[in-house]
Amino acid sequence: MDQRYKIFTWPFNQQYLFELAQGDFDIYIPEGQNSSFQQQFSSQKNVIETNEAAIKDLSLDCILFQDEYSYKTAQYEVLSDQQRQLPKIYLEHHPPKQHPTNAKHLVEDQDVQLVHVNHYNALMWDNNQLQVTVIENGVTTNTVNFTGEKASGVVVLEEFPADGRVTGRDIFMQVKEALLLEVVQIGKEDVTYQNLPEKLSQYRFLFCPDRYASPGFAVYLAMMTGMPVVGLATTDLPALISSEVSGFADSDLNYLICKMKVLLDNQQLAIQMGLEARKTALQRFNQNRFLKDWKQMLENTIASKPLLIKI
Repeated sequence: MDQRYKIFTWPFNQQYLFELAQGDFDIYIPEGQNSSFQQQFSSQKNVIETNEAAIKDLSLDCILFQDEYSYKTAQYEVLSDQQRQLPKIYLEHHPPKQHPTNAKHLVEDQDVQLVHVNHYNALMWDNNQLQVTVIENGVTTNTVNFTGEKASGVVVLEEFPADGRVTGRDIFMQVKEALLLEVVQIGKEDVTYQNLPEKLSQYRFLFCPDRYASPGFAVYLAMMTGMPVVGLATTDLPALISSEVSGFADSDLNYLICKMKVLLDNQQLAIQMGLEARKTALQRFNQNRFLKDWKQMLENTIASKPLLIKI
């Protein structure tokens, strides 16, 4: 019988954790998460908030880090000496920010399994010759029917803040002056990741103005809904979108504006491209593949570390 792994982590990307929690894992986190987290995970029994004083008593299989604070500081404050000897995984969500090609990743310990969320990030980071695994994102298959009936594009603002240049706020403003473009924000007006496909389904396309960020979960959810995606051909987005087939990706903003206007004038084209986007999502970004990759990576990582005697 397959082992049910017990993982301790510090929440970083709420939706990523939710998708991971659909697997056959028990995930322990520090207690005191915000109301948005409590609402999303209220029925997720395998995500267990734990009082800080009780964390050291947990019997765990591995530790999952997702940011610098948890790796460099928090682990020494909340984990026992024995827990810090467990197999460790560092999940990197972002491309390098200090320098696009020469930035060294903060993890240098050869015993830590480094995981990237896409191949672009893995390529651009200096990974310190660590063992690297890429696990592309996966999302739940939904049954929402994309209509594209509203002759407007949409931009999704996700929860965690980021630099305005990085996320292309100026690009958004420029496009908004040229065509009809609305904003949907996670956490506002009852919008959640769970109902986002329904909220998006009436819009003609999803626009991603990001200059230098990993594609957000809104991109994968839109594709799974059967919605065309338009965005700058930067970071990993060109690997998700087949330009002029399932959407448009280009570094020429004027070209993208022209193509977005074409979609606004042609609902049927948007539906046709959206079907291609959904095909890609079903093949590459389905939840079963995502969880299978995680299970395999956990098995390999935990098996490579000598077992500790738990007293």
